[in-house]
Amino acid sequence: MGNDSTASGKFEGIRGILNDIRLLLGDLLGLGKPDAEERMVIEVFFGLMGYLAKADRLVSSHESNLANTVMDENDLSMAGRELAMAAFERGMTRNINVKAELLRFTDTHPAGSETANRLYDVLLRLAAADGRLDPREYATMQDVTQALGLPAVTLDNKLALFTLKR
Repeated sequence: MGNDSTASGKFEGIRGILNDIRLLLGDLLGLGKPDAEERMVIEVFFGLMGYLAKADRLVSSHESNLANTVMDENDLSMAGRELAMAAFERGMTRNINVKAELLRFTDTHPAGSETANRLYDVLLRLAAADGRLDPREYATMQDVTQALGLPAVTLDNKLALFTLKR
């Protein structure tokens, strides 16, 4: 059984290396540079994630790991990852205007759109990532819920799916 886990670990390591090489080659060939629309989505997603992660004054390893997972899920290029990390940092340092970011986002992606739903779900996952929900995180999510044009009960209904301590 030890051989299976060792082989599995080696496979995961090789897969990670191959993914890094693919990202690097894409950037070198100019294929990884986000266009204006992608830039805006990355900036808003990760800026709000950083803001929400820091709402309780401590960014947990669960929250930073989730940010990396979201980068992987969205198959971000190296350039996209740099943009995402910079936006996350701006959010953590409160160097963003949350309402303005949400307005910029909803101009292109109105409530109910697939991308707006993805943003909301990512932020909910982040709020739940460390297993507890601080009142400041909850207040931030209330603002996001309202800005995305969702009914106020949406937040509590979706949060009920997570086991969270308040």
